[in-house]
Amino acid sequence: MKRLLLIILTTCCITIACQPYKEVVIDPFRPKFVTFDQTRMYFKNVRASYYKEVNIAQLDTTSQMKVLLYDKAVEDSTQAIINLHLVTVDQKGNAFIMLAPNEFFKGYQLFKVHWVDHVNGLKGEIRYKQGGMPDQFLFTTEIYNLLNKGNVTFEIEFGNKRVPFLDTVEEKNAFRITMIDFYRLVTLL
Repeated sequence: MKRLLLIILTTCCITIACQPYKEVVIDPFRPKFVTFDQTRMYFKNVRASYYKEVNIAQLDTTSQMKVLLYDKAVEDSTQAIINLHLVTVDQKGNAFIMLAPNEFFKGYQLFKVHWVDHVNGLKGEIRYKQGGMPDQFLFTTEIYNLLNKGNVTFEIEFGNKRVPFLDTVEEKNAFRITMIDFYRLVTLL
């Protein structure tokens, strides 16, 4: 009996400890892009090993950007996937999220994400039109906050298509983990 109780207690503690940011809601209208030495050091020493560097042509050669993609990101061109690139510019002390839609989108840069919260019966949409860092922060943060609620399903609309979006655990985890690492870098978590 004691052994069973110990197993249950341990399982509960691990489950709670693995979701420390589940209840935190990030304000999508207050973007932050400034990093600090401590957060950059933590990312470099602890989290960077979970990312692979993506080579992207850079116009500004004076401030080298490091573009990173979570190594477990889903790369499938047969379904609608928007991978997130975590971009750091250490010389300027900045970090930001960059959307990377796959080939399925055929170049469309105007999206509507339709969501349904099956617990509360709420539904809505999140619109994105190609934009800069604040626009991408707003779009990704609104999705992140909904992902943390659980029991929310997504569809994405672009052109004349409306297809499932973030419908696998792998896609949701890649999105959520990249956003958590970004929020840690800019001290929002």
